[in-house]
Amino acid sequence: MGRKMNAILDWVLRWFDPEVPKQTAPPVIARRTSSPARKRGSRTVAPRRVQTPYWQENGWQFRGGVFQGQFQTRFGNWHGYGTKTASGRVEIYIHNPPTALHKHPQWHCFSPRPKGWFSVHPTTPIPDISAAILSIEKTIGESYAL
Repeated sequence: MGRKMNAILDWVLRWFDPEVPKQTAPPVIARRTSSPARKRGSRTVAPRRVQTPYWQENGWQFRGGVFQGQFQTRFGNWHGYGTKTASGRVEIYIHNPPTALHKHPQWHCFSPRPKGWFSVHPTTPIPDISAAILSIEKTIGESYAL
């Protein structure tokens, strides 16, 4: 009972923290399971799902309504930032993207901005900043495979 209550309290505290975007699902709670191979009454605990968003897990910071960090791939790291508009649209930017992206089919979605920055216009709406970061990192990885 103690672990279950702590998990719920952790979730509630994260929900009301203004610095962290709201989670939509409560944490996974371990449950008793039975298996024909196990002795009757034995208990298996399911692993707890990590609740940390991808942006936070990869060292991005959220300050003043702006997410800042690095797009990380095995081919290198590139500075980036992102925002979420009042209407909920995610806007994402990358600084000096790799030249390998020029041969990627999605290169036309990268629009130059001043001082080496590029805005990225997605082909489909992006639900959150973590999805935007993952999408850019995936596109960079694909561009090196071409």
